[in-house]
Amino acid sequence: MAALVAGLPLWGIPSNAAFEPRTNAAAMPRNDVETLLWPSDAAGPRADQRGVVLNPADLRDRIAVVAFVAPDCSIVCVTRTLDLDRVAKALPETIRDRAVFLAVSLDGATAGGGVTALRTFVDGTVGAQTRLRFLAGDAAWTAAITAALRYPAGSLPEPPPQVLVFDRRGGIAMSYGGDPVDRPRLERDIPLLDSFAQGLDAPTPGSAPL
Repeated sequence: MAALVAGLPLWGIPSNAAFEPRTNAAAMPRNDVETLLWPSDAAGPRADQRGVVLNPADLRDRIAVVAFVAPDCSIVCVTRTLDLDRVAKALPETIRDRAVFLAVSLDGATAGGGVTALRTFVDGTVGAQTRLRFLAGDAAWTAAITAALRYPAGSLPEPPPQVLVFDRRGGIAMSYGGDPVDRPRLERDIPLLDSFAQGLDAPTPGSAPL
């Protein structure tokens, strides 16, 4: 598998933030994307801009694309959001429902009443019918994500210029720089990644168990 993966065009371009994936499956039974979105057992439900709650079950056996935004960040948030919206719409129909696009706001003030500001940003940028789901977090979630990404808190509200893609088993598969978003590469890689039904870390047939 390692040799095969090395030959695939999956691995993204460098950025100044790096997601720390899980390293001990026994100590961290959740997968990478769940750990990012629900960093603690006390983490509450995540509702998107439409008020629809996102659950871990919604991400299982799906490719998850996660980017970061803030309603009051610079024009890069607008262009990143527009690019991801175009990627989501451009996927072949057979793959379109296999990928979940999440834009996480790292402005802790958007939790609660500030969700209105996030919804205004969404509607004014990509419209209410976008396939992207925008999630607003509180200060504790923002702190957990910036720590996991090794992103300087002092750089906020400019969010990390990073797009993370997780495989069908929730493992971190690739990390792209997000300024600009490499749309052709994402449109090519998402269907390819979906073909790995057991995720990129699955053992090859006949391999010895660890």
